[in-house]
Amino acid sequence: KNLIHLTEDRHTYRAQKKNDFIQCLVPNPNFSGDDDVHDAYAGDSDPSSGIPSHYILTPSGLLSAVTFSDKTIWTVEISSVIATEEEGEEGDDNDDEKDSSSWFHLWYDENSETLVALSHSGAIVSINPNNTIDGGSDGIELIGQFDNGISCAAWSADGEVLALVTSSFIEKEVGDEGEEGEGPLMKVPTLMTMNTQFEILGEENLFPISEKDNESTIHICWNQKYDNSLIAISCHDAEDNKRKVRIYKGDSLELVSMSRTEDGSGKLISNLLGNSAGSLMAWAGSNTSNLLACVQKKGKRGRNIVFLEPNGLQHGGFKIEQRAECEEIVGLNWNAESDILAVTFIGTKQKKEDSENAEVVTTRYGKIQLYHRSNYHWYLKYEIQYDEGVSISSVRFDQIKGYDLSIALRNQNGIGSHEWRHYNFIWDTSTTSPSSGMASVIDGCHLNLSMFQRAIVPPPMFSSRLSFESSIISVAHNTKQGSRIGFIVHLSDGTIAFCGMDGAPKSRNQRPKVFGECKLALLLSPFGLDPSCLRQLLIVNALDEDEGDSILVKLAAAVCPSSSSLTEDIIYFTIEVSKSNDTSQLLDVETIKLEGKLLRMVNWSASTDDKEEMKDSALLELTDGSLFEFSSSNGGEILPCQSDSMFLEPCPWLGGMKIAGGDRQVIIGLSSRYRLYCGERQLCDASSSFCLSPTTGFLSYVTLGSRSQLRFLPLEILSNFDPFMGSDDNMEILGDGYEPRNVERGSRLVSILPDKITTVLQLPRGNLEAVYPRALVLPRIMSFIEEGEYHLALDMMRRQKVDMNLIVDMEPNRFLEGQEGLLKMVKQVSKMDHLNLFIASLANMDFTLWKYPVPKWFRRRKIEGDPTDIDDPLQFDFSTKVNKVCEKMRAAMIELEGSNEESGGQFLLPILSTFAKQEPPKLEDALTLVKNDAMNKPPSSGTRSVLLSDKAQSSIQYLAFLADYKLLFDTALGMYDYELAKAVARNSQMDPKQYLPMLKRLNNLPQFEAQYEVDLRLNRYDKALVNLHKSGMRNIESEYDQTIDEEHFLKCKKFIQTHNLHKLGLELFINYPEWHGQIMISLGENLLNEQKADLALSIFLAAKPRHFEGAKKAARACGDWKTFFTCMVEEPDSSPQKIHDIAVMVADEVSTGRGGLQGRRDRKLAAARILIDYCQDIGGAIDMLVSAEQWFEARRLAILHEHSDLEKMIIDAAVNYIESILPNFEQYAEKFEKTNLRYSEVVWIRRQAKRDGEDPIVDDGNDETGSLFSLASNASNTSVRSNMSSSSVGSVSSISSVISAGSTSTFNLLNNDDTLRHKSKFNNIGKKKKKKKTRREKMRPKPGSEEELKSLIATMKENMIDDEHFQTIVETIKFLSQVGMIEFAKTLFDEYEIFRARIAASQRRRLEEMKQKAKEEERSARREGQFYEKIVLDCEANVDSFCCQELPGVVHTFFSYNI
Repeated sequence: KNLIHLTEDRHTYRAQKKNDFIQCLVPNPNFSGDDDVHDAYAGDSDPSSGIPSHYILTPSGLLSAVTFSDKTIWTVEISSVIATEEEGEEGDDNDDEKDSSSWFHLWYDENSETLVALSHSGAIVSINPNNTIDGGSDGIELIGQFDNGISCAAWSADGEVLALVTSSFIEKEVGDEGEEGEGPLMKVPTLMTMNTQFEILGEENLFPISEKDNESTIHICWNQKYDNSLIAISCHDAEDNKRKVRIYKGDSLELVSMSRTEDGSGKLISNLLGNSAGSLMAWAGSNTSNLLACVQKKGKRGRNIVFLEPNGLQHGGFKIEQRAECEEIVGLNWNAESDILAVTFIGTKQKKEDSENAEVVTTRYGKIQLYHRSNYHWYLKYEIQYDEGVSISSVRFDQIKGYDLSIALRNQNGIGSHEWRHYNFIWDTSTTSPSSGMASVIDGCHLNLSMFQRAIVPPPMFSSRLSFESSIISVAHNTKQGSRIGFIVHLSDGTIAFCGMDGAPKSRNQRPKVFGECKLALLLSPFGLDPSCLRQLLIVNALDEDEGDSILVKLAAAVCPSSSSLTEDIIYFTIEVSKSNDTSQLLDVETIKLEGKLLRMVNWSASTDDKEEMKDSALLELTDGSLFEFSSSNGGEILPCQSDSMFLEPCPWLGGMKIAGGDRQVIIGLSSRYRLYCGERQLCDASSSFCLSPTTGFLSYVTLGSRSQLRFLPLEILSNFDPFMGSDDNMEILGDGYEPRNVERGSRLVSILPDKITTVLQLPRGNLEAVYPRALVLPRIMSFIEEGEYHLALDMMRRQKVDMNLIVDMEPNRFLEGQEGLLKMVKQVSKMDHLNLFIASLANMDFTLWKYPVPKWFRRRKIEGDPTDIDDPLQFDFSTKVNKVCEKMRAAMIELEGSNEESGGQFLLPILSTFAKQEPPKLEDALTLVKNDAMNKPPSSGTRSVLLSDKAQSSIQYLAFLADYKLLFDTALGMYDYELAKAVARNSQMDPKQYLPMLKRLNNLPQFEAQYEVDLRLNRYDKALVNLHKSGMRNIESEYDQTIDEEHFLKCKKFIQTHNLHKLGLELFINYPEWHGQIMISLGENLLNEQKADLALSIFLAAKPRHFEGAKKAARACGDWKTFFTCMVEEPDSSPQKIHDIAVMVADEVSTGRGGLQGRRDRKLAAARILIDYCQDIGGAIDMLVSAEQWFEARRLAILHEHSDLEKMIIDAAVNYIESILPNFEQYAEKFEKTNLRYSEVVWIRRQAKRDGEDPIVDDGNDETGSLFSLASNASNTSVRSNMSSSSVGSVSSISSVISAGSTSTFNLLNNDDTLRHKSKFNNIGKKKKKKKTRREKMRPKPGSEEELKSLIATMKENMIDDEHFQTIVETIKFLSQVGMIEFAKTLFDEYEIFRARIAASQRRRLEEMKQKAKEEERSARREGQFYEKIVLDCEANVDSFCCQELPGVVHTFFSYNI
């Protein structure tokens, strides 16, 4: 990643004293930002009423509060409050004295809202900015003053403790003679800590230091971790003349460690440097490994940055590469994120004026380098170099915004006018060419290049490198292909280098090359433009003139104004680069005014349907989030964006693409809070990076959090995104695609290669990872299938392990029927292995329904492209897909084989694959094809069989690989081709000792006998019967004289009976009537044994002659008593007495239900008819009818045969029937109502269980501990399954629980575990026995289970009046009404109506209660903001329909009369 210079603000400060400058620059925490910035520029109001943005302290003691618009609110001289004893004495011009009393430190205490200033003279002053007025001394308080001055000072990370170094005098040891008296005093630095009330917390004397220049400087630094308060002191010891870094505890000032090398030898780190101009020591914050950065001299001229751990040991470092001899390091600063180390340089240059006696003038200039570590390598990412005479006096990173840098400049050329500049940087995670996939990484003056199209090279390694004379500050890639200029490099000295790839396109000999350079200072100075003001240089277009000798490069950049302003400009200029001599010249320059300050400017991502007029444009975003488009037409103009006008918040990471020829725009932004936006719509609340991929048509982004994911959104959906749709609808649209991919936490998206589906991610350590997400793979494959590029689709499917059924399932009818489908695929694919893989993967299902669903946006795009070319997969029968594809594909390959005589049978293996894949496999046809192919091309002489040739053997081996070798051998054997079977057996795992003797014996047998044994071995009994039949014929060749002896028939009959081949046997022996009849009788007996008595009855009677004995058995079995007695009468040896005796038996069988009749009343009626017709037993028939409640028929027979006593008996039986059933109505009603109440409770339990994702409870011995874990475990497992990222191949995971619901603590004072203890008086073994459950308890269903629900439904059905009993009640009411028993009929009528009303009331009451309860539950769920899912069980509709039938209207009308 590279640093992007977002914004720059330049401010001017005019010092009131000579040689004064900005010593300290402190931001005001109460300055809120954009609102206060606009207030600062609003009108010409009184400056004193504004809000200060910064506080400036000069060495002379002038403290100023300035606004963002460079207006000074107030200025006070804090030195006025210091009382000095030497006031009025001479020496104001003494530089040493002035330096010793200069102010060097300023701090803003947010708790007390005061400023604290320190001077080298020892003064500590507190300033209240709210009470300060211009020129006054109100609000300024002198806290105290150290007599020996203050060398350095620093505040702790939490701002609670101030550490400073002052001086004290101690007695110097003069010898060991023990002379009395005081010795000479020695000045020793003293480390002191103070709290915010400036109370001294600790004090510690340091070692004596050297008095030489630069060696006398002491640096102090606090550890930036809040939980580890350490103080680092860097000083040059006078004892050994070495600079050391000592680390002390912040609370007790106890010495912890000293700077030493990391080799374990205990040596001190040598050649550490100090500087009076700034601190050469900086401690990193909490986001790193807590390193302390120091400067080390390496050799005579080199400088290194070394890092120390809190234990004082060195922990690596790096060499400063881009440093001139005249430049010296004067400061180190870490940013708040601790991923950028700023190194400040001060350089000197000497030049002599034109006159002879002129003195040599020394000028100073400043430079800042920003370093970053990634993958254990330190990169120089950015360099800011200032002009001669402009040095750096203060550098400060913002403590909240980690990439905001403020730099105070000291102008040596101007008189009292100084600058401070505010820079804003961001990391660009992907400096990659969108056209070539080349990544560029800035490393000082080197540009490391990696061609991701060739190899994924992790940093700090690289595939090639370009080196320049100055440091690189930015790289801009050309988004358009075909130009020689692939990218430009912007250097810190204002040089632009035009670079590209030299060599043939996509050749491995391509190397990066610099085609030319130009100095922006020389080109832009005539136009009054300062090259140092340019940032975010962008290639708008690069045109190669085919006939000319030059390249026109159109560039655009943001121009920072020389003074503070709310607006800035964009410069648009064209440079002509010569192809021959690498020279360049400026053609034209245009300056365009913006409405605000530019935040980011990027190129539009190149779309596949990009138009020529869309190329010369760029996407702009202002600091307030407004979006504009820059167009190069008319000399450059700013246009509003078509789709979106602004983001909800400023987004420094920006990307945009035009779709459908520029008619629609998709603009994506990522804010500094890592919120991802598409215009005014937020897509993700935590994203680290994103990438727009025109070739794949996706927006890809990586989420932040504990579970980082790489997600994808189709650009077609985003371009048609409707902000007025509901959130649920929008989420459904945005989620229509493929599942995200889990990535390592902290990963960032680097690039998606344009010509591939490779996604490059950078892990937190800096390593690169290339992945192929399913969301990119599948749409690319679908595009290939849609475009008819089947060879590319097959190759990608094979590499990415995608099921090849997708080729058929996307458009099955078009693939099978059209000319652009299957036939085209066979012609395109040159590798037969790919066709074999395709055939082997076929399955009879639609994979687009569950495994690879086709997104709606993909189908919509096809409809918009060609509405007539639509193939609906729902109109295709996928149950026959495999057979259809195999047949069509085989026909196409055979056709191509026949048209190309030189093909040499290249499609042989795929054709065999189609035979083997069909359902059922056509292995016989496949073996026939192998044999015919071998016969057409006989082997060379000397080979015994054509089937033993190499090609035939390889084909057989391939078939054995596709199918089971045993099945293949049986198929060859079933073809009765024993040579082919032998060839197949040779390529299988069969033992030659088994198959060789068998094949030899079959060869020696007669033809039909051998075939009979083969069919019998293969269980092909129908063919075996045919061959057995043929083997018994004497004259098989004659059509009319084919005879079979009886012995052979009996063998065939036994085979028919054994294998149930009666149908085939009847066909074979149709010309043999006697044997045909025997087969018919055998068939009837077989059917009778199979409980098919109806069919057996017809078979027995259809035999010639008819088989009455079998027919009577079948008639009695199926309850056809009419046919039975017909057979009895027609039987020759039947007599009336025999018929009478048998009729009594049959009547008893029919009445008890053994005759096949289902209804009780129908059985009794049929038995009564038999007794009357064949036994003339009138009394028995009437008794049978009375037992069946057939009152009318029984009364008719009694009157017909003049049995008045039987008539009275019938009436009494009807009355008794009423008296017996009346008590049952009350019992049934109570049982139904009770069961209905419990049913309502169980239904509610099952609904909740289904809503929580519980599987149906299975009753397992009524173990009550089994259901303790059911609800919780199922709900938990459901949530686990919903959060898991299953792979794209659709694997199913099973979740097993290791939690035991009945597990409890096993600790006990008395060990009652009889596996560990014997039975004694000290334990309870054997004293208490668990009572065994009874059989009824074991069979009882669990409360609330599915079994209880089914039991309740069965109970409710049992307590209802079924159709048969209802019909009996209706007939009883009518009968008693006709025989004069109206009171009894009315009683039955009333009781039934009461029962029916109670059942209806119970049902109605239950339904109303459940409906009301459901409404309350839904209302409660919605009140709590939960989603309420309405659940209905499958059984509810059936139970809700339970009711009693209403009595006929005739009955109601009859009792309505007053009879």
